[in-house]
Amino acid sequence: MPLPHLATRIFDTPLLIAPQKFEVILGVLAPRLGLDVPAPAVAIAAQPAARKAYVVTSDGIAIIPIEGTLVHKAYGLDAQSGMRSYVDIQNEVEDATTDPAVKGILLDVDSLGGEVAGVFELADTIFAARSAKPIYAVANANAFSGAYLLASGAQRVYTGQSSGLGSIGVIVTHLDMSENDAQLGYKYTIIHAGARKADFNPHTPLSDEARAAIETELNRTYGMLVKAVARNRGMSESVIRDTEAARYFGDEAIPIGLADRMGTKASALSDLRQAVARPTISIPRGGKKVMAEETIDIEAIRAEARQQGYAEAREIVELCALAGMPGRAAALLANNATPAEARQQLMEARAAEGAAEIRSHVMPDTGTQTKTNPENGPVMKAVERLTGKGLN
Repeated sequence: MPLPHLATRIFDTPLLIAPQKFEVILGVLAPRLGLDVPAPAVAIAAQPAARKAYVVTSDGIAIIPIEGTLVHKAYGLDAQSGMRSYVDIQNEVEDATTDPAVKGILLDVDSLGGEVAGVFELADTIFAARSAKPIYAVANANAFSGAYLLASGAQRVYTGQSSGLGSIGVIVTHLDMSENDAQLGYKYTIIHAGARKADFNPHTPLSDEARAAIETELNRTYGMLVKAVARNRGMSESVIRDTEAARYFGDEAIPIGLADRMGTKASALSDLRQAVARPTISIPRGGKKVMAEETIDIEAIRAEARQQGYAEAREIVELCALAGMPGRAAALLANNATPAEARQQLMEARAAEGAAEIRSHVMPDTGTQTKTNPENGPVMKAVERLTGKGLN
């Protein structure tokens, strides 16, 4: 890749990347860019010579890697030097989603993040795809920043004992070379039309107006990131913001809500195999005649309801029924969504249809029933009403 083009992709543009990864990249590229920056103290692992297409197991699980430095498009040597293209990942997700031979998708994540361009489109694709097929994600080492955004789109996120997740933030770096130029005896004359045309020129100090422009775009991107992760995980935006882009390791990510359970790639794959093998019950959406039918995974609802607590689980199931989207109940329960979060997601999903406000009919004293027999509990009764069938 031409060096000027490379510089435009790492300076003066928002990046969804862990700061330490940017320091490594800068340390490696600095000599080639003519910069006097100390070499990185972190050794860079050798990267594979070339990527392979995603793997599909014999029982129909597509394993899609999300690894290395994430970029919108990779050209030439980039794809062979540890960069992974959002465009390539999106094509693979779409292929796997529409392939009848694929029953489920596992996102194998090991990345510190990367560029903003293209990441939100891919995140939307992953989030939409999980309504068609089960999608799990595993932080198979690291899932930071942009990589975590992609992982959060899965229905279930696994973290290993030493895995890192989070760093949900945006970073921008501006390179001011003016003092270095002076020491070398260089003097640049910048001629331009339009007051803001030379805002980010590295050979002049950054103006207050240019800094304000960068901060505006950074905050806009951060807002998009927080909103997307909150949607994906069924969490409030305030909880995501309160992480302050911190990194969480191992089981630290579970109580925060960034991961669902501990597990390796192997255990995530095993659980996904069990999930796609479970029988489902087909139910017309909202009782209407539609071309496609929603499916409810009864065993998933049963298992997640026990963990969630029957009072909230019942309300979530009934909210999904009232919204005409019963198939969403299992995913909401799996993500430990609160009734308020579930209602918001369902309202957003139905906004295009001009649907009325969704109201719950669960009585205030429902919480007193949480210690009933699991087989006869309120959530199980709600599901039975929903399906017209028993659970046994």
